Amino acid sequence: MIVPHAPIIWVEGIIASGKTTLAKEVARRLEFKVLEEPVESNPYLAEFYKNQKKYAFGLQLFMLHHRYAMKQEAAFAAARGSVKGVVLDRCIAGDRAFARHHMKVGNIDALDYECYEYCYQMMSRSINPPTVLIYLNVQPETAFARMKKRNRPEESGVDVDYLRSIKKEYEFLLSEIRRGQTPWSHNVYVHEFIGDVDTKTEEEWAHVAATVKDICER
Repeated sequence: MIVPHAPIIWVEGIIASGKTTLAKEVARRLEFKVLEEPVESNPYLAEFYKNQKKYAFGLQLFMLHHRYAMKQEAAFAAARGSVKGVVLDRCIAGDRAFARHHMKVGNIDALDYECYEYCYQMMSRSINPPTVLIYLNVQPETAFARMKKRNRPEESGVDVDYLRSIKKEYEFLLSEIRRGQTPWSHNVYVHEFIGDVDTKTEEEWAHVAATVKDICER
């Protein structure tokens, strides 16, 4: 396992909860590096929203490996001391909420989900825990309105019920993390961020960044 010498922050939340906005606002003020979610470079995403049953398993395996690579990149940067800190726009834990949803609704069959879960558990054994995990506790209706406003073509088929289901899976995983039931989650601090990122003032963002900095220095 890599030993980091700088803070590593994971930002988690449902689609359009404001993860990228929060990651960038905090990172800019703390002079941290941001590793963003790979939307444009994801070869599955557009096709997945057209046919979720056909592409769900491939998408989730792609994202699992990509998140693991992001986690490794963050850990190496933090270990080298080349950055003051790293902020990840979703990591390996959050994607599991989506995989669980697709297993439950039948887009991923039981055998494929068992394969996914095996890969996740093996990767989890070598994961450096984050200094802090920030969860954006946003209502699905708020996230849905943000999603419609940003109007990404690949998200046109997403409805609010899908967001509600993902939020439920996030809540399950957060309870699992808080109880230390994953290989990396013992003593991980989870900080819930409640509110709409689009309404934050400069002063409020400064307070958020200061809070995150204080958590990282504990």
